[in-house]
Amino acid sequence: MGSLRSIALVLISACAVEADPALSPDDGFDDTVDDGKADASNASVGTVHRFTDRKLYPEGGAFDPATGAFFVGSLGHGNITRVSPEGTESVFYAGAGETARLTLGMQIDATRNRLWVCTTKDSLGSLWIFDLASGARTANIDLTVANPEAACNDVLLDTDGSALVSDRENHHIYRVDAAGAVRVWADDPLLGGAVVSLNSMDFTADRKYVLTATYLEPALVRVSVANPREVKKVALSGDMFMDGFNLLNGPDDLVMHGNDLIVAFGSSIKRITPSDASWTQAKVRSTRTIGGVTALVEDDDRLFAINGQSVRFALKVPPAQFQIFEVDTRALR
Repeated sequence: MGSLRSIALVLISACAVEADPALSPDDGFDDTVDDGKADASNASVGTVHRFTDRKLYPEGGAFDPATGAFFVGSLGHGNITRVSPEGTESVFYAGAGETARLTLGMQIDATRNRLWVCTTKDSLGSLWIFDLASGARTANIDLTVANPEAACNDVLLDTDGSALVSDRENHHIYRVDAAGAVRVWADDPLLGGAVVSLNSMDFTADRKYVLTATYLEPALVRVSVANPREVKKVALSGDMFMDGFNLLNGPDDLVMHGNDLIVAFGSSIKRITPSDASWTQAKVRSTRTIGGVTALVEDDDRLFAINGQSVRFALKVPPAQFQIFEVDTRALR
């Protein structure tokens, strides 16, 4: 995997040299915002917030049901930004100003009033935990105690106060218990992409399985909660589980919404419907929408998307204005 990843980084670096702000699908990715090419279903309801910081590159996101605030990470600053219900942006956590620090996937534990955040520096991962009332960082959990090369891309909280953590660099999912102890929870070649491994995760509706996706090449994978050694690739039919011919746009985030899985790619959102509760087979339906989505965030039945344009960050292409917009799930195919 190391050599393939090195090749990918060389290709991305080469693209950055020749990059043009007005990119098209022919350039290998398309994350254009309001480009007039959305499906007739027009699944984007409207913009909830436009970020003022053009260097933010918001990656992960979370919604606090107690206050109605959004939280986002940052590829550009390695900090955490809070957006109030009135649209006021404030720095919730400034970080330490470290270069190469990224703040990525995050989730709020509403029961315990905590914010969990995945972060990496030089590709090595940690989990930060914050008290939402005080803003204090209460834990900094080093994932490399379980694997010296552990990365951290997204966090999935369980009801007992523990968390699962995806690794974008290796074919592992880690478990962090309520006391902060870390171990490898799942380890399987199917959890490793040929170039880029896991992004987001979520439980199925019955909580018997964890669904996750490798980024490049894109694949949907199911892990049994009762037996994490049982890892299977979900057989998909219908539309492609790809973003057309936009080869750099893999599945960036996913959430269970009812009994369906909603997956965000660079310029499309896909609804995935299982053939039954076992999630061995499923059908993909794709809807073109506002592009550059890096995170999907739920508030009960409402679904929001964060336009963070991570591919533009990787290619050093100037971004459009970052935004949070609502997705009308009824309009998704």
